[in-house]
Amino acid sequence: MRRRHFPAATATPGGASVAPSSGQPAPVFLDYTQEQLDRAYDQSFWAPQMAELEADDGARSAEVRRKMPPRTERYGASDVDLIDIFTPPNPHGVPVLVFIHGGAWTRNSRQDASFPAPAVVGRGAAYLAPDFGSLKTTRLPEMIENCRRALEWTIRNAASFGGDAGRVFLAGHSSGAHLAGCVLTTDWTARGLPADAIKGALLMSGMYDLYPVRLSSRSKFLHITPQEEEAASPMRHLNRIACPIAVASADEDSPEFKRQSAVFADALQGMGRLASRTLAFNANHFEENGRLGQPDSEISRALFSLMGI
Repeated sequence: MRRRHFPAATATPGGASVAPSSGQPAPVFLDYTQEQLDRAYDQSFWAPQMAELEADDGARSAEVRRKMPPRTERYGASDVDLIDIFTPPNPHGVPVLVFIHGGAWTRNSRQDASFPAPAVVGRGAAYLAPDFGSLKTTRLPEMIENCRRALEWTIRNAASFGGDAGRVFLAGHSSGAHLAGCVLTTDWTARGLPADAIKGALLMSGMYDLYPVRLSSRSKFLHITPQEEEAASPMRHLNRIACPIAVASADEDSPEFKRQSAVFADALQGMGRLASRTLAFNANHFEENGRLGQPDSEISRALFSLMGI
């Protein structure tokens, strides 16, 4: 196993967290000291082979693009607003999956997210992956809006690539699951679409409340205001979610990514929106994502069940 552990702070009888008597610094969030919270949001600490695993996804994606080149369309006015479309032969009214890639809002692109296409297309569905910018050039609110526009374009133009506008689904991993969660809180009626424009979503090891994220070392590149934090925290807008959600996590993920997934899934279950809860065994954060490219994995089975394919 590749888990890492650090000592936890204790709790007083009244429930308040206190640091151990050894002189350890006081907690800044739950039982985490600042160092522990920083590590809990640093995936390279929990998956030392992170770079190799992401490179493997990129290599598999390049091979997929060579064997089954996608159709690439522009969903907006910017040069960034591109979306890749993979479909079965001669598609007509097929279900559609839009996948939002991860990478701490700073890494990867749609071209690194082609690897799940064969598994999804092999089940008779269309697979789409958009670009939406990164924090290196784009602020988080704009990235969220780009993802919303990519979904809106997909729904309005589904027939042009043989998709069914009434069966559009969403998936995302890590920061992509966060962005997908924000997309799920969209008021689609204000954009002239049905309230249930998205029929379901698979969210894998995402962040659904940005408060602890902003307290962590990720604040060095996640520059948002408290108001933007509130707007971009799906956990605080559960009433806006109008479709079933499948939540997945990895058993060797960091403690915060596991906690965020569990809390979000519990809330969805309480409101009748949880479609399924999946744990990827013997998998870290990045191995979980890779399993979306395996048609018989527990992650893919959760997705196919959600989509009814």
